[in-house]
Amino acid sequence: MGDTDVATARRLNWRRPAGLVAAVLAGATAVLFTLGAWNPSDLVVLWRYAGDPFRGAVLFFVLALAASWLLAPVRSEAAQAGRARWRIVFGIGLALSLLALGLFGPLFTVDYRELARSPDGARTIAIYDPGTDLQHLHVWAGTGLGARDMGDLGKPCGATTVSFRSRDLVHVSTSYGEFDLRLDPATGRPLDRLGPTCTG
Repeated sequence: MGDTDVATARRLNWRRPAGLVAAVLAGATAVLFTLGAWNPSDLVVLWRYAGDPFRGAVLFFVLALAASWLLAPVRSEAAQAGRARWRIVFGIGLALSLLALGLFGPLFTVDYRELARSPDGARTIAIYDPGTDLQHLHVWAGTGLGARDMGDLGKPCGATTVSFRSRDLVHVSTSYGEFDLRLDPATGRPLDRLGPTCTG
């Protein structure tokens, strides 16, 4: 075997495993971000890391393009027109998803901060988009990967602090008043919400 054949064999040896990894990751990305966009169980981890479908689309098309380049190189556009077409489709998909991410991605980007945790550690109050006109309080129930968003406690006005009076009673202090909000003992879903005005 000549030097050229050895170099070609080495190139093929790394291209195939790398291409398979890229293909598997592309499939996993599609599944993960589909679950993140749907999120029927309101899992916090999916909302945080896989809730933006446009970011998921960018990752998918990057990985799909890499997999097609590694597993199905185009050596003859006439003989391998199908491969070339798939490459073009993935490239167009990547360009469109990047455009959509730039235009609509901020709609799915939510800043958050954890404000309080219940005495047993099973419930958390988080504020979404803190310090903005969009800020809202949410209840998370559970810990780790199993934590779920149980609902919206409403929009607090101004500087806000939160504490748990008990596992099922949340005290919210804002610039405009003090409020006690009840949670469902079984699920943690809000039974009360902050009123439509800053004073409740």
